[in-house]
Amino acid sequence: MDKVGLSLAASVVYMVIVALIGFAVAKRSRSFEDYAVAGRKLGGAMVYATILATWFGTGLALGGASMAYSYGFRGVIMDPIGAGLSILLFGLFFAKILRRRGYITISDFFRDRYGGKMEGLSAVVQILAYIGWSASLLVTFGTIMKVFTGMSYEEGLAIGVLVTLAYTMVGGLWSVVYTDFIQAILLITGVITLLFATVDEIGGLHAVAASIDPSMLSILPEKNFGYLGYFGLLGAAFYISSWLVQGIGAINSQDLVQRAAAAKSENTARNAAIAASVSYIALGLIPAFIGVLATSLYPGLDNPDEVLPRLAVNLLPALPFVVFSVGLLAALMSSSDSAILIPSVMVAENIAPKLGYTSDKAKLAIARLMVPIVTFTALFIALKTPTIYMLMNLSWELILMTHAAPFIAGIISDKPSEKLVVTAVAAGLILWALLIWAVFPTCMQVEGDFEYAAWDAVYIAAPLALLLEALIITAGAKTKKQ
Repeated sequence: MDKVGLSLAASVVYMVIVALIGFAVAKRSRSFEDYAVAGRKLGGAMVYATILATWFGTGLALGGASMAYSYGFRGVIMDPIGAGLSILLFGLFFAKILRRRGYITISDFFRDRYGGKMEGLSAVVQILAYIGWSASLLVTFGTIMKVFTGMSYEEGLAIGVLVTLAYTMVGGLWSVVYTDFIQAILLITGVITLLFATVDEIGGLHAVAASIDPSMLSILPEKNFGYLGYFGLLGAAFYISSWLVQGIGAINSQDLVQRAAAAKSENTARNAAIAASVSYIALGLIPAFIGVLATSLYPGLDNPDEVLPRLAVNLLPALPFVVFSVGLLAALMSSSDSAILIPSVMVAENIAPKLGYTSDKAKLAIARLMVPIVTFTALFIALKTPTIYMLMNLSWELILMTHAAPFIAGIISDKPSEKLVVTAVAAGLILWALLIWAVFPTCMQVEGDFEYAAWDAVYIAAPLALLLEALIITAGAKTKKQ
């Protein structure tokens, strides 16, 4: 049996094992709190592993290698560097507070601190963002299974989606956490194995040192604030936004809040997040470094997204190839299960009660019912929308623009009112839209492609709009104090 055949067999066995584990622990989900936050009983190792596995997905592995191949480490500032910074800040300053207050979702915080309008805004934005993320993840099942196992795209898509849907729907966060623990180990083993194989192919550490352009390892902007093809004010704005979109925007993302809420204590929530942040940056830079190394092995690739798969197919012997391919599948499943669980829980916790469904039994039933609805909605969007990655990018920027300033202000001060933060967010969104419109023509000149130009414009426009929000909230809070 060749290594693709072995990979197919191993992938099938792995999915069966994961499904069995997910179903085995599902009996722990007897209440909505069990289903949503694992009964708040998770120890440090489990919280650490589920944060790391959820964030360390195929987007980081394949996309990180691709971006680093094209732009060096500057291309991965948003993820894993900015994302790792976000987990660190969350652990240092926010995890203990949110765990102490007993929230289930980030929208619970906005309801408690500001009121129903901010709760509703938060819930809608987070739900849309995670459906967008789910869409981008689910279609990847078909691609990974086709490349690494020889299945057809349709077979890989169907099997991956249905297995992930089944154990997530039945067990909630308990199933997600236990399967995440295994998935984290597999992916880390896989990427480290590929790193050693790539270094060996180049000729060892001395050859690697001689082949790398030092500028490819820099995270500073180029001369005249050059960043990813932009210079001057636009380059500076793009650079700053790449740090902000995850570094600040993700500190109030529901997956982090959910993990903190599931920890057995405040200190467990804090310490696990801090440890996960360090591991995430260190391990997340491995695919990026592989991408940089690949510039000497495969110069001038037309499609940099092929970097990691090409290296794996060409360099890895059978057993390491199987570990790597199953590791990629594991990474995809560990992100997908969280992405489909989170909107389901938020509908049950923050939307259903407004419609009269307030009992624990009703919320648990709604959360389970929403898992397949979210899954197939996301899958439909992904299959019918050619610009799914642009929609996903916009949804994460919306979290930054609608959550970051009100969340930080609400944690550190009791002065800002709901009216003030809603006004600030509205002003920020208006300025953001105007700036996107203003810079888009320049972005089209640089990129020559609508989707990429729109992606860039969304980033470039964000810092000034976010600054306006912060200034309005700060000024309004001072006026109230006086």
